[in-house]
Amino acid sequence: MTRACNASPLKLTLTLVALFVNQSTCTPKYTPHFGRISPDEYILTREQIRAFHREGCTTLPNVLTEEEVCEIEQTFDKFLNREIHVPGKDFCDMSKPFNTPFDQWSIVNCMLPTKYHPPFANNVYERLTRCISRQLFPTKEMMKDYDQLLNKRPGKGDAVFAWHQDMGYWPGPKELGVKDTSTVTFSLAVDNSEEVNGCLRYVAGSGREKKLRPHEPALGDSRDDGHALAIKVDEKKGDVVKLAPCPRGSVTIHDEYIVHGSSGNSSKERQRRTYVVAYRTRQTVEAERRIGFTHSHNDQVNWDTFQDGECREKKTE
Repeated sequence: MTRACNASPLKLTLTLVALFVNQSTCTPKYTPHFGRISPDEYILTREQIRAFHREGCTTLPNVLTEEEVCEIEQTFDKFLNREIHVPGKDFCDMSKPFNTPFDQWSIVNCMLPTKYHPPFANNVYERLTRCISRQLFPTKEMMKDYDQLLNKRPGKGDAVFAWHQDMGYWPGPKELGVKDTSTVTFSLAVDNSEEVNGCLRYVAGSGREKKLRPHEPALGDSRDDGHALAIKVDEKKGDVVKLAPCPRGSVTIHDEYIVHGSSGNSSKERQRRTYVVAYRTRQTVEAERRIGFTHSHNDQVNWDTFQDGECREKKTE
């Protein structure tokens, strides 16, 4: 026991994951095996766990089968086509001002799909990501915080997600009264995600210090104009940018402080649909809800009202 207590955090995490895999509901039923081992189980390798904690982002291959992705995209497309109603700012374009007409949108964004269509909840993707989140944080009680659907329309070079950290959009520890911000955000590739149609890109290791860079509104002077925030990335000052292409049915995972974004969709024929689910500790999620923050863009409590000491204001010239 003494040796375990003196182990590094990463070694301790890997040891606990090994125990978790043997004792939890994600227990392999056969010889030790990794990847998708049953309908509700996906077991991570040690290197995948290390990469997540070291780089802040990694890709998990073949999480869902083709049949499972087909089933999910049927509901996904009903949201995109507005067959399922999503009110107010929770259905918007993340790359343009709120008042942009729908036919001019470049990034279709739907917040909280399982809130607006409860039958979509607890689907196979949610069950698998729940299993994976417990392996990444075996000593913590992780729970679903929010979900989101995104689509970069074909030929939309302006379908750009500005560089940002997710914590820029969320209330900080000071506001929530918590110290642990641990998060894993899953992004399912409903379409093959490549550089040509605007795959995820990130600054490797940029979240290790758990510090928030200054953000500012990307679409005007305030959140009244649009929801997007932006920060600066400078490779000349040491930022190492990597791409995270992701085949259909595979998933990227990233943490709460990693600097990331994506370029526009230069493909004339291909869209890029992404299904996001994020997990945080129960303590953090409950603290968010207590202050009225649900990740809805319709919330009165949002990044322009946080009192956490972080900078999210437009810089004056």
